[in-house]
Amino acid sequence: MSFYYLALVPESQDADKNQMKELPFSHGRQSFDFNTFEMNPSLPDRVEPRIQYYLLDENGLTVRPFLDFDNICSDRGENGICWLHVTGTLGDEFWRELAKFMDLSDEQQKLLRWPHHRSFFDEFHNGLFWTLQRPSVGEVVEAIEVINFFMTEHVIITRQFSHDVAFGVTVDRLMARAESLQGYTVDRLSAHLIEDIIHTYIEVLKVGGTKLETIQSRIIKHPGKQELQLINRAQQVIWIFLNTVWPVETVVLSLSRCRCHVITEKGRQELGYCHDEAMSLVRMFETYRSMSYNLMDVYVSGLGLRTNETTMILTIIATLFLPPTLIAGIYGMNFQIPEVHLTWGYYICLAAMMCVSGGLLWWLKTRGFLDFR
Repeated sequence: MSFYYLALVPESQDADKNQMKELPFSHGRQSFDFNTFEMNPSLPDRVEPRIQYYLLDENGLTVRPFLDFDNICSDRGENGICWLHVTGTLGDEFWRELAKFMDLSDEQQKLLRWPHHRSFFDEFHNGLFWTLQRPSVGEVVEAIEVINFFMTEHVIITRQFSHDVAFGVTVDRLMARAESLQGYTVDRLSAHLIEDIIHTYIEVLKVGGTKLETIQSRIIKHPGKQELQLINRAQQVIWIFLNTVWPVETVVLSLSRCRCHVITEKGRQELGYCHDEAMSLVRMFETYRSMSYNLMDVYVSGLGLRTNETTMILTIIATLFLPPTLIAGIYGMNFQIPEVHLTWGYYICLAAMMCVSGGLLWWLKTRGFLDFR
């Protein structure tokens, strides 16, 4: 048995298609459409299969070549921990061999193999299954992908559908610790993997905080229709992630309270720390949601300031032109007015116009109706 069952095309494509239709969507990674805020599949129908095999023992974390499942049994020994990270599209033969290796039922195999539309936890007699949604973060939040977990006493399987590096921080940290991993258990490893996913949400908060500050600056400088659309987008994205984080917090809480023999006291304690972080994430996203609603108040205030500026300009124009218009209207009538025949009447009339307009501007300024700053 070797890599022959890692073929991109399964043995029975029709059978795979029928199984895929039983799920809400057929891709484990969905990207944002920031115009419509719909989640669209962002993976091709077939993704190159990859299997990363890690062994944790008294020598620390080591990367081993994956040959077959019999090799895993011989490598693990009595106290070793095997971590198999599966990505891409794998054939039916691989999943049959995995089910045989871990004694998985058809339901468990289906749970581990396919993506799910929400995060949840399930306990079985032979292990624990849970699935989490992980954001993919660059300069912007690009997508949300599904990662499935199945944990037994000495083996943990992580199923990812894309090739994004999901657990690089955990791998580097465990490799750096080396011999200090004596007595390390599989539940503690799962806690560190969950913590890695939680930290990606922290990156989302960092990116989101920067975006909210940028939107607020734009609103203060120039509130307009584009800024209103940005506020609406921010509110919808925050709501999407809040609905994603809530189930993660519930899953971690269920794991920390699980009484399965796989969970040790030390592992339960570390899962409790993860739950505290997940609760903090929920509170932070709720805070960001409140901030996005407050941006609407800032937007309305900005519009009010623009209206005040417009009113001030119109007031200045009216102050400058209405008094001269009145004076010109009086002396432009077709009646016999004595002042019309004065030698300096024209200049006296212009001076009166300027004095009245200047006096009105000075009065408005002293009363605080005009602010030229």
